[in-house]
Amino acid sequence: MNETLRQLVERRAATNGADVFLMFGEEVITFGELKAHIDTRAAALLRHGVRPGDRVGLMLPTVPEHIYLFFALVWIGALVVPISIHLKALGIRTQLASARPRFVIADGAFSELATALSDDGSVEGVLWRGEAPTGDARFAALAEAMATTGPVPAEAAGGLGRPCMISYTSGTTGEPKGAVLCERWFQIGAKNAGLLAEVRPGDVLFLWEPFFHVAGWMTVLMSLQHGVRIGMVERFSASQCWEQMRRYGATQFHYLGGAMNLLLKQPERPEDADNPVRIAWGAAAPTQSWKAFESRFGVSIREGYGITEAGNFTMLNHDGPIGSIGKPVAEFDAFIADDAGKPAPDGTVGEIVLRPKGPGITMLEYLGNPEKTAEVLRDGCVFSGDLGYRDSTGNFYFSGRKKDALRRRGENVSAWEVERVINAHPTVEESAVIGVPSEMGEQDIKAFVRAAPGGAVSPADILAWCKQHLAYYQVPRFIEVVTDFPRGPTQRIRKTELPLSTAGSWDAEQQRAGGGGAR
Repeated sequence: MNETLRQLVERRAATNGADVFLMFGEEVITFGELKAHIDTRAAALLRHGVRPGDRVGLMLPTVPEHIYLFFALVWIGALVVPISIHLKALGIRTQLASARPRFVIADGAFSELATALSDDGSVEGVLWRGEAPTGDARFAALAEAMATTGPVPAEAAGGLGRPCMISYTSGTTGEPKGAVLCERWFQIGAKNAGLLAEVRPGDVLFLWEPFFHVAGWMTVLMSLQHGVRIGMVERFSASQCWEQMRRYGATQFHYLGGAMNLLLKQPERPEDADNPVRIAWGAAAPTQSWKAFESRFGVSIREGYGITEAGNFTMLNHDGPIGSIGKPVAEFDAFIADDAGKPAPDGTVGEIVLRPKGPGITMLEYLGNPEKTAEVLRDGCVFSGDLGYRDSTGNFYFSGRKKDALRRRGENVSAWEVERVINAHPTVEESAVIGVPSEMGEQDIKAFVRAAPGGAVSPADILAWCKQHLAYYQVPRFIEVVTDFPRGPTQRIRKTELPLSTAGSWDAEQQRAGGGGAR
């Protein structure tokens, strides 16, 4: 992949300018129109003061404007900082403090951002999609800023190795870390995603992922690399998904997290297999659901594996056994490491380690965090923090996460973040958060809570507090009140000794269904 992202868009506009790039509701945008929209916004952002090297936060829904602005910022040479639209003010402040963006572009519906920015003086300007809040001179309406344009900026310096995004990941314990990604990372990642999805001429890619998740950008770049169209919706709906794909004529569906089980839980219909989808591709397909999904919906599953730090998809399973994450892609070697970091024998569970065959295809660093960078990028390899094993035929299998993190609804969740919020509740002395098996195929969050001296903890109050301060996928489902925790010599909580059983725990799902608190 020798093209920059800009050169890719320009080539596609030149060769397929009249072909459809994107369908979104009633909107139809061609590759030629895509380039024109990007040019207009790049010129406008330049006039607004955005400069090469600036960090610019994007907190927007999955809409065409988000795509235009992403590429416009790449045109200029700025670094995009995606901000989850589900974050509450506390989480937004944490990310802003780390990334320190000069500008933020956001949707007016996300009032939590305005709250987070109210006491943050590091952001110079905010372009607001919709009516801009009053009382802060930094806020300006995005539409007004786009109204007056100028000359399109020249190609940004740096080529494929130029950093273009800071993607925040909570794949391990502690504060979220900003993985700095270059253009080559995106191009190679999308190339391998296209191999996994077996994209061919005439295909239609279904895009439902939020753009604060890199998976959404893989679909956009797959479209540009292969010259195929996208059918996009603003959010995932299990009840409407298949009808939406039928309407768009989608041939590829990307599953992420528990999406597969969510679709399987929908009432069966005679027309389930009467759909245009040929390939369902993604990661974390529950083994027990694999064949059931293929049989019911008449599709072929293509499972892969990857982490943000290493280059999106780094292993592909095209024809291997069910449950396998496959074998390494052309750009990587892989092995299973023992506790000393040395290769372990086949069949032994250890850490999945990825060795890039060339420079600049992994993340460049964790922003401002050399110690954490050195933990992951060392000895010319990427130490994933994930556990797995390899069989005698070279197929790899995922066995869980090595460090204190969990995965829920397609998102990595840092226990540290959730514990920090719970511990801030006035009735709480201490908490510990773990992942427990979920019927949806990933994990649910269980929080163990110890009351402050002389007080009492109400699980319902803790749940309400979490909903106020955390994204929906970070909110615990199970809450168990304890008098103390198992501890080591330094008084650190031994999470490995906390029970995974949810029997007797307060269950938010049962509360919502009116079935009582414990199970």
